[in-house]
Amino acid sequence: MASADIIPFPHPKYAGTPLPHVEPLPETDLAELQLLNRLHQHLELQTLIEHFLMAMCTWLPLCGIRYTLADSGESFVAGRITRRASSTALRQGGETLGTVELFAFSDMATQAQTILAPLVSPLRNALAYHRAMSLARRDTLSGLGNRSALEQALATEAARAQRFGLPFTMLVVDIDHFKTVNDTLGHSAGDGVIRAVAAELAGCLRPYDQAFRFGGEEFVVLLGQTGLVKGMEIAERIRRRIAARCRPASDPGRKITVSLGVAGFDAAETQEHLFNRADRALYRAKEEGRNRSVAATH
Repeated sequence: MASADIIPFPHPKYAGTPLPHVEPLPETDLAELQLLNRLHQHLELQTLIEHFLMAMCTWLPLCGIRYTLADSGESFVAGRITRRASSTALRQGGETLGTVELFAFSDMATQAQTILAPLVSPLRNALAYHRAMSLARRDTLSGLGNRSALEQALATEAARAQRFGLPFTMLVVDIDHFKTVNDTLGHSAGDGVIRAVAAELAGCLRPYDQAFRFGGEEFVVLLGQTGLVKGMEIAERIRRRIAARCRPASDPGRKITVSLGVAGFDAAETQEHLFNRADRALYRAKEEGRNRSVAATH
């Protein structure tokens, strides 16, 4: 900035003039303003609700929060989900932002609107950012998240598991004999099988689970707040549903099956090690005859 653009303060014209008295903000208003400023620094929805929960936990008996988008039903969870919850639909400027559920150690239904007030504006900004980024992180063929989205989601799940001590499980899913489909029916039929498998896979998941196309005929699923035993149950549900429903349109007599490797996250391991364990379990499922789920070992 040129020196001519610098305006001294206070201006010489008003030298010696006492400044007007300004009442300090009440302590509660100041705390809310500081929280609002911190929340506006986060555009990732998952990070935003985690920081909101951590801030609120210093004042209130909250143990968890779940935010669900109004349009897609996609959910973001921080902390622990319990049976005691209050649900609030958030709106701003005529726009429905989604639903927030607060999980607490005591009834907080009457306080929900007050508690959530500082979250609304930052949430609206983060939601717009999320929608824009979702387009860039979407696999165009399957409609699931792409590999870039997987890397970010996996890092988030691992950080959350380590911070809150919550489990999560990874599934690596591979379509059996997919090369045969492409070789005998053509790549267009193969694309149709990928879309059908992706749709059935997504249909088995809960709102806060996430599915991705890893590449080719391979998929990865992240099951939030889920241990290995429950992860195996969901893997079997996926396997049975795909075997029962997926058929190539040009050859409806051909049965499509998948094999799955299932690994529960260990807080002491890296994300790469988790994936490698799930991938080795998938390889065993293939070796043992395909169309089965195998739990990973350490």
